[in-house]
Amino acid sequence: MTNSRTLLGVFAHPDDESFGPGGTLARYAAEGVQVHVIIATDGDAGSVTESHQNQSERTLAQVRSEELARAAVELGVTSIWNLPYRDSGMRGSPDNEHPRSLVQQPVERLVHELIDYFRRLKPQVAITHDPYGGYGHPDHIRCCEAVTAAFYAAGQADASNADRTGVGLPPHAAQKLYYSSFDKRMLRWVVRFMQLTGRNPRQVGRNQDVDLVQIAGWETPIHARIDVRAFLDHKERASRAHASQYSGGPSTLRALPQPLRRRLSRFENYTRAFPAPSAYQEPDLFHNVIWQK
Repeated sequence: MTNSRTLLGVFAHPDDESFGPGGTLARYAAEGVQVHVIIATDGDAGSVTESHQNQSERTLAQVRSEELARAAVELGVTSIWNLPYRDSGMRGSPDNEHPRSLVQQPVERLVHELIDYFRRLKPQVAITHDPYGGYGHPDHIRCCEAVTAAFYAAGQADASNADRTGVGLPPHAAQKLYYSSFDKRMLRWVVRFMQLTGRNPRQVGRNQDVDLVQIAGWETPIHARIDVRAFLDHKERASRAHASQYSGGPSTLRALPQPLRRRLSRFENYTRAFPAPSAYQEPDLFHNVIWQK
């Protein structure tokens, strides 16, 4: 048992912490929770806005690292940690084959790295991407695989792992694991709205490589709904801090008028991976968590 509430978020790219669960991270940080964020890649394969396409003095990875630091300040998180891997790009892209890309790393290596973080930071609650990778991104899927395995292994005495000084860290069993989710009923409504307004929901995003019709068919049940209305401005500022990527909000909502987008963004949703979910839809990720004040 630790003497404070601690939340660990593990995400694939710089901006995932803001565009997805940014309201949740900001809310818990404001409530005094120790909020730690791990970013698994440098985001070097991400598409960029026109105004950032001709930057020659800095690499995209450097730009995105600076943006991440600014976003972290807006969210109020306790710490940001980076794993040393390259963005793998979207499914089927040449970036998938880069030897430093996240998807080219042995899963066991990632798991042991994350075990180290679980044991050092001692979160009661962890959140990451869902098994479908949100919109099918290979790095999101790999993060989910590695975080899920590390979540269970970090609490096992036989999960051998040593810190940087070679001294073994004691096991730490986090109490709850959540995957980011969103209401597919809403997404199906967005698909229908796009069709009615003459836009193709199968070709969304800056590179037209996101298929909302396919995504709407992936089952991601909602077991927790976190009210983030009071923190939407924090999330918006953090999202805008990722200027090389920001283009007006999530692609699933971008087709809608701004007042409606804001209304639909009032809650951030999660699938509870551990322990087994109940019929009760949680309003708090720390519901029933044991901790000491």
